[in-house]
Parts: sequence; structure tokens; C-alpha cells
Amino acid sequence: QMGLAQGQAEFDGRGYVQSDDVVNTGFISSDTSKVKVQVVYDEFIARDDYEGIQVIPLTRDVEMRHPFALNLMRITVDGQPLDDPNKGSSDVQRCTDVALEDARIQFKHDSLNLEPRLNVTAWPDTIQYKDSPDTRFVENLVYFRLHTNYRSFIKRAQVRIFEEEQSVRDVPLAVVEMDADGMARWQPGSEALSAPLRKLKYLVRVYGEEGLFDETSTQLLWMVDRVDPSTAEEDPGEKLLAGYGESRIAIRGIPLNGGAVQAHGTSIPEGHTVWIAGHEVPVDGTGGFVAEEILPEGMHTVEVAVLDSSGSGELFLRDLQLKKRDWFTVGMADLTVSSDKTDGPADLLAPDQRRYQEDSNLEGRVAFYTKGKFRNGWSLTASADTGEGPTDEIFSNFLDKSPEALFRRVDPDDFYPTYGDDSTVAEDAPTSGKFYLRVQKEETYGHWGSFRIAYTDTDLAHVDRGLYGANLHYQPARTTSFGEPRLVVDGFAADPGTVAGRDEFRGTDGSLYLLQRQDVLEGSERVRIEVRDSDSGIILAVRNLTAALDYTIDYLQGRIVLLAPLPATADDDLLVHSSSISGNPVYLVVRYEFTPGFDDPDTLVVGGRVHYWLSDHIKVGLTASRDTQAEIDSSLDGADLTLRKSSETWIKLEGGSTTGPGTAATTSGDGGFTFDTPVPLDDEVKAQAHRVDASLGFADLFEKGGGRVTFYLQDLEAGYSAPGLVTERDQTRYGGAAQLPLTDRLNARLKVDKLDQPEGLETEAGEVNVDYRIGDNWTLGSGLRTDSREDNSAVVPLTQEEGDRTDAAIKLLYDPHTRWAAYGFVQDTVRASGNREDNGRFGVGGSWRLTDRVSSTGEVSGGDIGTGARLGVEYLYSDRTTMYSKYSLENERTDNGLLARRGEMTSGFNTRYSDSGSVYAEERYTHGDVPTGLTHSTGVQLKAANRLNLGANLDFGTLKDPETANDLERKAVGVRVGYGFDKLTLACALEYRVDDIEQPDASVSERTSWLSKNSVKYQLSEGSRLIGKYNYATSESSLGDYYRGDYTEAVLAYAYRPADHDRLNTLLKYTYFYDFPAAEQIADTGAAPGHIQRSQIASIDVMYDLTTRWTVGGKHSYRYGKVAQDRDNPVFTTSRARLNVLRADYHFVHRWDALLEGRMLELPDAGDSRSGALVGIYRHLGKHFKAGAGYNFSDFSDDLTQLDYTHEGLFINLVGKY
Repeated sequence: QMGLAQGQAEFDGRGYVQSDDVVNTGFISSDTSKVKVQVVYDEFIARDDYEGIQVIPLTRDVEMRHPFALNLMRITVDGQPLDDPNKGSSDVQRCTDVALEDARIQFKHDSLNLEPRLNVTAWPDTIQYKDSPDTRFVENLVYFRLHTNYRSFIKRAQVRIFEEEQSVRDVPLAVVEMDADGMARWQPGSEALSAPLRKLKYLVRVYGEEGLFDETSTQLLWMVDRVDPSTAEEDPGEKLLAGYGESRIAIRGIPLNGGAVQAHGTSIPEGHTVWIAGHEVPVDGTGGFVAEEILPEGMHTVEVAVLDSSGSGELFLRDLQLKKRDWFTVGMADLTVSSDKTDGPADLLAPDQRRYQEDSNLEGRVAFYTKGKFRNGWSLTASADTGEGPTDEIFSNFLDKSPEALFRRVDPDDFYPTYGDDSTVAEDAPTSGKFYLRVQKEETYGHWGSFRIAYTDTDLAHVDRGLYGANLHYQPARTTSFGEPRLVVDGFAADPGTVAGRDEFRGTDGSLYLLQRQDVLEGSERVRIEVRDSDSGIILAVRNLTAALDYTIDYLQGRIVLLAPLPATADDDLLVHSSSISGNPVYLVVRYEFTPGFDDPDTLVVGGRVHYWLSDHIKVGLTASRDTQAEIDSSLDGADLTLRKSSETWIKLEGGSTTGPGTAATTSGDGGFTFDTPVPLDDEVKAQAHRVDASLGFADLFEKGGGRVTFYLQDLEAGYSAPGLVTERDQTRYGGAAQLPLTDRLNARLKVDKLDQPEGLETEAGEVNVDYRIGDNWTLGSGLRTDSREDNSAVVPLTQEEGDRTDAAIKLLYDPHTRWAAYGFVQDTVRASGNREDNGRFGVGGSWRLTDRVSSTGEVSGGDIGTGARLGVEYLYSDRTTMYSKYSLENERTDNGLLARRGEMTSGFNTRYSDSGSVYAEERYTHGDVPTGLTHSTGVQLKAANRLNLGANLDFGTLKDPETANDLERKAVGVRVGYGFDKLTLACALEYRVDDIEQPDASVSERTSWLSKNSVKYQLSEGSRLIGKYNYATSESSLGDYYRGDYTEAVLAYAYRPADHDRLNTLLKYTYFYDFPAAEQIADTGAAPGHIQRSQIASIDVMYDLTTRWTVGGKHSYRYGKVAQDRDNPVFTTSRARLNVLRADYHFVHRWDALLEGRMLELPDAGDSRSGALVGIYRHLGKHFKAGAGYNFSDFSDDLTQLDYTHEGLFINLVGKY
């Protein structure tokens, strides 16, 4: 009893007289027949207040009738029903779909795939610090617009605004509530501005039931003295569409269920608006639109309306059901029985092919993929692929890692870089074996396949690997008020068949970095940037990088290319220059998996972590890991406790214990051309570690308090072997810092660090800075720094500096509160002992805002320890900025749809003392490893992009190694620019670097490096694309050609796949590749260095429909390669190959197909050739099965050995598909 009035409901039932598919199955009646009843009803809702507004209701074009008034028999012709005036709900939905299609509107719904999108756009993203009274335009007003596809689950939304360096868990600078339409505005007021600009950041937070919330990552908002007057002429409504369809979700707390509804149109008349599910959808200049909405489970009536300015137009009502239980499954089983005849010594030439050794063979393959949801929100994704082979072998080692995983480590350029249709690829079942399984409900899941483990909540017990095996994760939907999950339990077990590697690179002011290992396991890398304290070595800030967004990687060659150059240092906010390029050192840290040679390393890895927030203020955690490799056991255990009052006041206690050698890190100061490899620890070593981090914010003690004090203590025993902390000596590091705003004009900063290392280098450093503001424009700063170095090592490097030194500095800053600021400084050494150099220095610097989106900083100085110069250009990236250097995204994702997320490599860091959260916390993406845009796949272009993006850097000066004090004199310069036309996008980058490197024996070597990155994309039409890239790198060393490192990579690809018809399809590609690996790169064989190779590859694929029955196609590929093993006197061996394939398919009778195919492979330099032909005929038996028979012939010839063979035979092929 549903209590519905007669006008609220309709009933549509099917009994035995009607099947789901009358055309193909006819009318059915059997013992298993059943009655299927669907109840659809309308719920009464309160109407909006339309007082004073004339409402003209829009009704359905087709009237529905009561089920008892329906005709009992439907007449169809070729599956199309004849006109029937008496239609039920199912008929009406079909008529609605037809009407939508006639209006060129595509409508679909999906109960399985939920991809939540959340974003906020600000305009303008550069505002004035205060309004100008002499203009009508409000220069300090910023508009915000919410973009999301799950409004049904959102109760309210707010924009939260912070200072750039502020933690997002801190009290915001401002909180702006958004209205029901997702709009908000903010007008800050400020009486003064520090030139050249003030940097703010903002995010959007949306709340669901029970206070749970989702939150985006932050975006930058610049505040300047004066904005460009042209801003007043721009349309805010248009600018605020820039983030439509994009997603920046960083914190997920709102549980979602149901499914996604999507509509896409291409021919909306000018002056019309589109409404879907009660919300207006933006339409681009060509009349295209796309919209997506996630709705709860159950029955829904979704409206699609196209209205003119007066409110008249068309309304389409689409009834649909988003099921609680729904499944999608595809699968196939292939069985081939063959009678084979082989003449010649095939068993000698192909010993691994059983078919050449038997008179008959039985081979098969089973593969499937399924995805579904069931039982109150649980979902399941599973896939398996046995591969083709003898039936008695395909199920062997079903859960083991597949040996063929090596051949998946292929650069996408080895396939076709573009397919001409803006399609994207998403791997929904990542696995390195034959089987994949994932069962999940919200954030709780069980997983078998490839996965990443990232236990990075602590410093002493990192577990951070890409593995293959089992992973269990339990995380209920309860969070703290800061958004962290209250309880997380995670465990894993894996037999990865690989070994963990870790490389640490000092920033080179360049973007090319060579891993020590080649042949890296695809997808196993985790890349991040670390800023480390120049005195203590403690990690101060971390930014995790995302493949394709921030870098590209060549797995076989072991090469990483960053989006932008990585600087050697980051600003330390201190007055005294301790070197000519002063600041905290910046490192690129890469963790990955590799196979050490051809033998199975026989590894087993198990581990887990649990943490629980007892309240918003107390957290406890435990971590454990065991790693067995070639009978050598390593273990890591850790425990941690966090006590938190606020984001500024907290204390973290950690303890750790390790056994075994662990994973030592190799380090490189020149981008991977040379490495420092540590001495491995003993197999049986055991050690412990302890750490304390604390922060005290004075605002938590005093009502008007300001400033903060931080403290750290880290104690490591000799032999401790956690990732990133491997040490062979006892180490104790401790120190602290304080920021003290004493008055409105007087500020003080203090910093103290000490390293105790009885059998190694011991250091101590302290600095105090005082700033005093004189008037409105001048600031006088003074600093005093003292430090000492003493090396207790058994062997002290010749370059080592020991003794004490005290330096004093004075800095005068002029700030006119406009678009520039300038300063000058002078410093001198007060006292020095030992072999410490004097550090007298003077210099000038400043900053200048070039435009509303471009700002630059620079400094030049000279003194006792050399000349230093630095120039940097910062560009304000936003959703309107397209990253034109993203060539690598074309075939897997789409560079048109991928907008700027990062910008420069020096922004977007998680800092250690900003709050109690982990400095290693990673950004979260909702789909795959990068966020994908909604609008791109449909060709909708809503935003007027910032066509130009640019950057530049210059660094001259001397870097000192913190351990050995050896000098590295660097001259580095780089420029990069990208520009997008309507159909053409171009990007170019050029980097030049000269390093004079002091060796351990005090000698000096010179390395000169060049890097050029170029990419182009041209969209000739909707169905054709032309893309290309040219990357060139060379590095020469004064030590000789043996220490060179070069590579060249050029790709040109064309695709023609028309959208309106697909009679002709063409794919074309040319590749040139040259690689001279670095001398200390280790090849897949375990030897260093790797071989030199040069290759040219060209290929073309064509398919053409001659008629509706005949299809012909062909492929031609040619490879010309050269390989050399000796680096000093390379002697190249030539290798050529040609492949030709011709195929014809004929669909000659209903359910009958025939095929004819010929192939020829020629290897001229080996004197080998192989040709073959296949003819077959197939009969389709229903929708899920086909059977065929044919004849196969192949011929192999080796002119060098005169070993030839032929192979032929009949075959019967049975294929089941679902």
C-alpha cells in the first residue's frame, strides 16, 4: 500500500505474452515465465514561489495510456514498432530518446561509474588591494562560481580564503558562503600592499549530511596595487565558466551512491539556453553543450529543456532508473584445434613453440572483465586474461606475476600517439598478472592486482612502493573536524618480483633527470620534490608530482623530464647568505621498482598500518613492514602519537625499529650523470630511532597573540634503514625556530640547528634576524649567524671545511607599494677559524610584476666566495591556462582537456610546520592518476583560454655539498614558451647549464648540458590530427667521451578517422630515436653502462570499406636500427626489419564472414624472412558464439644458417563471447 492518488502512478507490466526482445525471440511462454512489474509514480513537491510570473507548463508530446487500455499485440518491422496511439512508459521513453536524437542531443545514464567533480573558479584572479573611487568598476571585487556534478548530495558550499603560506586547516582569512546557484563574491579591504603583490589561495568546501564535507585543492589569487583596465570590459559570466567540467577534489568525505546522467548536444540555436535536471548548462559558441549529474539510486524523471529568451521551447522528460544492483560484463573464450605439419628444423629455431613439435594442438584463451554493484553500495571490478597458449598451461600460475609484464613497459610513442578522435584510455583493472579483483564500498576495499602503498603519515616508518599482490583497506565514513578519516586499517602482501630503488637528485635548474636504473617497472614510480633545511637536513616541504601533469617518464631508458626546471635552492627567508646561491637545497626524489637482471629476485613483501583519531585532538598509529629478498630479511616497525590543539599548536612523537639493510638511496648532484652510492648495511643489523616534532602558536595562548615557536629532535642509531633515513653512524639532530612579531613595526626570527655524529660530520648553526619598518616604504633588516663544522670521520674529504664562522648582515628594502620593490644588502665575516673562508658579500635585488599574470624576481651579488645571480619568472596559472607542452597526453588522455594544475615547480608544497598533518600528504584524484575534463571528449569549448604561457630562469653561483663542502659552480639559464591558436598549439623550451664540479680529490671537472623540448599539435578537422615532438639533450664532460650522455627523440604522427563516416581510417607515424646512456646508468642486464642505440621507425595502417560487404586493410612498417656496446670506440651493428600485412574481410551472407590475410616479415641483416597466409570462414550462431574453420601456412627462411622450415595445417576455431 503506497498511498498514491490515481493520477500519481502508472503500471507497466510484462507477462508471458511479451519478452524483452520480441523481434529476435518472438512471443514466449514456458514454465519459467514470470510477470515483471514496474511501478512509476510522481512525488508531490512544494512549488517555488512564482508570484507575479506567468508560468506556461510544458507537457509531453506523447500521451500515455492506462496499461489496461494498451493493445496486447505490437507489430514491428525490422525492429521498429508501427505507430500506436496507446503507449505505455517504456514506449514514451523510447519516443523521448528518438526526439532527443532528432534534436541532436545525446542522453545516457550509467549506474556503475561515479566520477565526482568539484571545482571553483574565481574571476578576476588578480584583484586590486582596494577599490579605486574614480572608476565605476569595482577593482577589489572577486566572483566565485561552484562547479560540481553531485548537487543532490550537497547541502551548502563555502569558499575559504587563506594566505599563501597558511595551512588550509588553519582559521581562514575569510569564509564566503555560496548561494543556491553556487555563486559568491568577496570584496577584501586593505589599506596597504607590500610590492609587488600579495599572494592568497582559495578552495571550495561543500557539506553533505552529518557535517561530512568535500574540499578542493587550493588555487592562487593575486592582490596587486593596480589591475589592467581591460578587466572591466570582460564578461564575468563567461570567465567563470573556465572551471566547468574540471575537478580538483583533494578531500572526500561525502558518501555518494546512485549513478551518473549525462547529456550532450551540438546544435543549440543562438540565443537559447539549456536546462538539465533543474540547472542551467553553459552552451559554447558553436551551439555545443555537455552536462553531467550524479543522482541517488532509484527512479527519476530528468528534464532536458531548450528554451529561448522568453522561456518557450522544447522539454524532454526522460524517466530512468539508477539501479542499486547493476552489472556490466564482457568476456570471451577461444578454442582452436589444429592439425599441423612441419617440414624442417623448426624445433631448433623456435624451441618455445610447441605447435611446431606436435601433429595436432589444442590451444585456447579465456578473458573477461566485469564491473557491478550490489548489497547497499558494494561494487566489484574483476578481470582475467589467461593469454593464448596450450590449454593445459593457460591456467598455470594464475595468481602469479606474468612474465609478459616486461613487454608492457613500452613508451606510448611505440604505439600511435594520436588516433584522431580525442579518445582517452583509462585502465580500470591495473594488474601485472593474469587476474585482477577489487571489491569496494566507499573507502573500504579488498584488492588483488597492481597497487601502490604509501604509508607516509610519519617520518621514521615510511612504506612507499608499487607492488603486485593483495591489499586490504578498511576506512569507515567518519572524519575529524579537519577532514581526516578517524580510522584507517590497511594491510598488504605481495610477491612483486622486483626490487625497490630510490634516487635523490639535487635540483639542477633543469628538467632532465636520469635514473640510476633502466627498465623501470611501468607505473611503479612515485616522484616528489623535497625542500631540506640547509643546516639540519630535515625535510621542510614536499610536493608530490603526478605523471603527465608534472613529468613524463621513459621506463625502458630510465629518464624523467619535468614540466619545468627544478631549482637548486628555495628561499630560506633568512638575511645572511651562507653561499653565493643561498637558500635551502631542493631535491627530486624518485622511488621505483626494477628487476635486477634476468633472474627472479625471489621477493616477498608484507606490511600494514593502522591509525585512529581518538578525538579531534589525539591520534595513535602503528606501522609494520617485512621484506624478504634472496633470503635477506629487512623489517620496519613504527609507532606514532599526535596531540593537537589547533593547526598551529601540536606535538608528534614517533618511534621506529629496523632490521636488515633496507633500501639505500643513491644521490646525484648533476641530474643522474654521476651517482654517489652508499656502502650497504650489514644483513643482520638492528637499530632504533626516535623523533619529536612540536609547534606552539601564541594565538592559542593569548587572545591577540601572534607568532609561533617550533622544535624538532631526531635520534637515529647506526644501522637504521628506513627509506630516506639509512645511516651507518649514530645521528642526533635537534633544533628549533621562532617567529616573533614584537610590535607593529618590529619583527624577529630565530633559528638554531645542531647535528651530533660522533663518527662523522658534526655541525651547529644559529641565526637571528630583526626587521624594523621605517615609515611606510622602508624596512631595515639586520642578521647575525654563527656556525661550526667538525668532521670526526676516519677519512676526511680533501674538500672538507672545518672551524667556526660568524657573519653579520644588513639589508635595506624599499617598497613603494606599486608593481616593484628593491633592496640592497651588505654582510661581512666577524670571526672565522680553521679553514673556513671569509664570507663578505654585497648585492642588490628586487621583484617586478610585469603584468597581472607575470611576476619576476632577481638578485645579483658578489663577495669572497664568488659571484651569484638569480632570475626567475612566475606565471599565474588557472583553469584558463592550457599546458601546451603536454604532448605525452595525446594518446592516453587529452591535452586539450587538461588544464593547468601546478604551474612552476616551486609552488604548491606541503610544509612541515604549517599544521600537524604529514608533510608527505599526496593530492587525490578521482579518476585514474590525473583529473580528466568533462568538456574535452565532447569537443565543447566554453572558456577563452589564456593562449600564452611562459617561464624563464637564470642561476649563476656556487653550491656547496652539505656533507663534504665540495664546490659546484653553476651557470644555468632556461626559457620556455607555449602558445595556442584555434587549431594549432606550439611549445618550446631551451635549457643550458655549465657545472664546474669539485671532485673528492679536489680536482675539478666541467660538464656542459643542453636540453631542447618542442611539441606541436594541429587539428586539421574533427576527425584528423597531426602531432609531433622533438626532444634533444646532450651533456659533455671534461673527463672524456665515456662520461657523455645524449638522447634525441623525434615523433611525427597523423591520424584520419572521420566523425561522420568511417569508411576510410588511416594512422601514420615516424619515430627517430638516439640514446647514449649516462656512464653510471645500469641496464636491465645489471651492467653499467647500457648500450648505445639509434633507430628510425615508420609505419602506416589503412582500412577501407569498399562496399557494405567488403573491407580491405593493410599495414607497412620499417625499422632501421643500430646498436653499439663500446662507448669509447663504438662499432654499430645494423638491424633492419620490414613488416607487410594485407587483409580482406567479406560479409557475404547473414551471419557468415570470411577473411583472407597475408603477412611477411623480413630481417635482411640476419638473413631471415618469414611469410604466412591464413584463410578462414566463420558462422555466427546467435549473439554469443561463432565457429570457424580455415587453413594456415607459414614459411621461415634463414640465409645465413640455411635452416629453413615450413608449417601448415587446418584449424577449427570456436569463439564464445558475452
